[in-house]
Formats: sequence, C-alpha cells, structure tokens
Amino acid sequence: MQRGKWAAIGRLPVLVVFVFHFSLFTSQAQHPWNFSSLEEACMDDAYLVMPPGDLHLLVSQAAKASDVYNQSYHLSGPYTIRGKHYIRFQNQQQDFRLPESLAAQLLPHLVSHSYWRQRYSTLLQWSYIDMEQLGGLLEVDTTDHTYGRYTNIVWMGYEFQPSEETPVYFSVSLGGGDLQRLSLRALERLAEWGAFASQADWQVYVAQRNDIKRQQEERQVALRRQIDSLANIIARVERQADSIVTAMQSDSIAQVEAQERAEVERTKERMNRQELFFMSIRPARSDYMFGLEFNLYNCFSKTISKIEITVTPYNDRGRVQEDRFHRSVRTVRCMGPVRPGAPAQYVFDELFWSEKNSIKYMRVTDITFHFSDGTTRNYNGYNNIMKHCLK
Repeated sequence: MQRGKWAAIGRLPVLVVFVFHFSLFTSQAQHPWNFSSLEEACMDDAYLVMPPGDLHLLVSQAAKASDVYNQSYHLSGPYTIRGKHYIRFQNQQQDFRLPESLAAQLLPHLVSHSYWRQRYSTLLQWSYIDMEQLGGLLEVDTTDHTYGRYTNIVWMGYEFQPSEETPVYFSVSLGGGDLQRLSLRALERLAEWGAFASQADWQVYVAQRNDIKRQQEERQVALRRQIDSLANIIARVERQADSIVTAMQSDSIAQVEAQERAEVERTKERMNRQELFFMSIRPARSDYMFGLEFNLYNCFSKTISKIEITVTPYNDRGRVQEDRFHRSVRTVRCMGPVRPGAPAQYVFDELFWSEKNSIKYMRVTDITFHFSDGTTRNYNGYNNIMKHCLK
C-alpha cells in the first residue's frame, strides 16, 4: 500500500469485494431478494439467474430455448390452458410460459427488482466517503491532499449479474475517477464502519474546518502584531544606541577620515614623483582562457588618450609558451581619456587559450602611453616596467 498515497484507494473496490464477497452469501437459504411466492413475483419484475443443471434443462425444454437465463422478465398469471396452470415470462426478446409447478421451483432463482431499487435508494443518502476513517480501517495512506478528508461519491447505478450469492453489483466513482464495481455487502460494511458521510456530515465538517481555519488566521494575525510591536521596540532602541555611538565616535571618525585622505594624497604624490603607473596586475583566468586585469594610474601631467600593452605567456620552465592558436605575444589597447591623477581599470580575460594548462603565467613586456597632445611615452622590458608598479 506504500507504492503511492492513493494507489490503495484505487484498489479499494477490489479489496472490499474480496474481503466480503463470500462472507454471508455462501448459504443456499432463501435470500431477501428472492420471491416467497409466485403471486409476489407476478407483482414485480424479476431477474432470472441460471438454476442448477436439472432445473436448467427442464426450464429450457419448457421454454423451448436455451438462452432464457440471466435476463429480466415481467411475470404474469397464472393462466389456465386446458385445465393446466401456467406462468407467463415476457421481455423484449423472450415470451414463454412455464407450468406453475415448474415456475414455483424457480422462485429461489428469481431476483426481485423492487428489492434492489429499495436497497439502492438507501445508498443514495451517502454523498461522501470519509477517507480519514477509511485510512484507519484499511491502513490506507490518506495524507494526500488531492482528495481531502471527504471524497465525493457519484452513484452510477446497479446492474444484475448471473450469481445467486451477489446478483447485482453497484457502479460508483470516487472523486470523479474511474468507475468501480462494489457488492452490496461491501457497501453495507463500509456504512457500518462509519466510512460513509452524508451531505449534512460534509457540511458540518466544512463548518468545523472553516472555524479552525478562522481561528488559526486570527492567531496568526495576533502573532504578527506582537512580532511587529517587538520589532518596533527593538528598532527604536537600536536607533537610540546608534545616535549615542555616533555622537561618541564622530570626532574619532573625522580624524580617521582625515588620516586616510592624507595617506591617499601622500601615495599619489609618491606615484607622480616616481612615475608609478601600475597599481596592480592581476590574472583574469576563465576555464581555458588566460587574461589579465590592469589597474592603472595616470602619474603624468598630461591626459592619456590611449595605452598599448604587450603581454607574453610563459611555461613552468620560464620559456615563452605558444597557446593553442600559436600566439606567443598579444598587444591590447586601453582607450582613454585618463586625466592626470585619475585611476583606470581594464580587463582582458581572453588573451591566450591553453586547454592543456601549458601556460603558467604572463608578463607585461612593453607599454606605450599616447597622450592627448600627440606625444608618446614607452617603457620596454619586464624588469624595467615592474619598477613602475606600486609595491
């Protein structure tokens, strides 16, 4: 029953029929759905169940047909023909007469239509099946909220079948699903267990559920109000604390900011004096791509319009290494303008390609600054260039 939450419910009719099908109907005693007299049978439509072999043969011979069984008939009579009494069996396909004595022997095999109509009418009072109750009875998992506690039952009707023990089966649909076939005894047992619920039961359940939901919502609203009130108190205390801390630290903060500004100015003055134009050079690698991130500073007195930087890759032995496309040098252009005393950042993350990881590092081997007045400034060689990098 654990293959799926409702797999067992889908098999409910099979479970019930197999458990109760043979419970009370193995006896050969008169059933309540059989007629006690031919007079009673002639007042109602009857369904003829196939009798045992000897009686089967007698009826077939008297009716002059072998396919008279498992059909519904209207009985009338008795009629007297030449001093003998007969009962007439009539439907759309058959019309025959049986001697009254032979018809009387068929009484245990004639099923009353009115009895089953009455039994069916009693079942129609149930509109729902209580899945919570059913789960406790059959150990079925009823936690799936697709159906909810009460599942709607649609009664589709009943049909006769050639069985003296269970001469009819009822067709029902649970929750709008496929049709299921149940015996009367199975349905009555479910009713005895309290698994069925009427429309009134369902309305009471809905009212109780709505009341519980309303109470939960009211508790949630009250809780949210308490949380909001507490949050407001905490926020007010934090604001008061912040104002106190701000008042106490305002002087020290101003001093720290003044010190930081002074340090920045000292660093810029040093970079201008020593011509330190590289603040940092960092790798910018992505998968098999090798690149660099340049953080530059204009240490010159003129505006930079363009910068050309040449990069060379190396292997782990310190030798120039070609990439997959046989490139051993790349020159990139960094466009300005970069005004005097201003920083600039440029990222080139696809300078070289090496899926074999043969490139271990890269070096800047040449850099040329182009100024807005048309002049240039060149620095060549890795060691010489690194002298102009902020340590």
